Amino acid sequence: MPHTFGNEGALFMNAMTWWDHETLSVWSQPWGAAIEGDLLGTQLTLVPFELVPWNVWRERHPDTLVLVDERADLTYVGRIPHDKFVVGVSIGEEAKGFYFRSVANEGVVNETVGDFPIAVFIDGETREIDVFLRDARGEKADEAGFDDVLNFKVGSDGVVTDTETGSTWDIRLGVATDGPLRGALLQRAPFISSFDWAWRDFFPQTEFWGSKEDAIVPGSVRSKLD
Repeated sequence: MPHTFGNEGALFMNAMTWWDHETLSVWSQPWGAAIEGDLLGTQLTLVPFELVPWNVWRERHPDTLVLVDERADLTYVGRIPHDKFVVGVSIGEEAKGFYFRSVANEGVVNETVGDFPIAVFIDGETREIDVFLRDARGEKADEAGFDDVLNFKVGSDGVVTDTETGSTWDIRLGVATDGPLRGALLQRAPFISSFDWAWRDFFPQTEFWGSKEDAIVPGSVRSKLD
């Protein structure tokens, strides 16, 4: 049964909560789970997505429609992008946070979350974030007879290849564009962006990849406490 959600207004562990119109249950945003009410313990499925700045998305998809009201401002004139966060990936009981700046410096990080091999791609110029499972899928992968885990690298020219077959990949689409795996697909993995302390609050079992210095806000209360 589909639910209609609204902003509940209160914070839970310093993070937003929602409520659903059907049962009035209260939901935690980072967990995607009901924390109070008739649906207590119910978990929503996090849908994989791309995270890109509005100007990058608009350039690629000029016909995009956006739902706004009279208060909306999509120009963000003079605002500085915020780099001090982690890309949080949770699969099953395991979780890992990847510092945005640390990954952007590398272009791609090949890692695992529990038993799942993942690749985190961050383009420092466009600020695009993409997370994929590191196994090729689809009919083309089957035809190539490849069932191993892939390791990716980003060349100085920005071209993404895997070290196992030398195939090139379009990471925006998650598809191999040339080489032995041409036409093979990657499956997106869900993630959320979060302050590292908030990610740790909700996923205390987490590990972190990269430098904590990439998430310290000088003079902030949390940086002093940590």
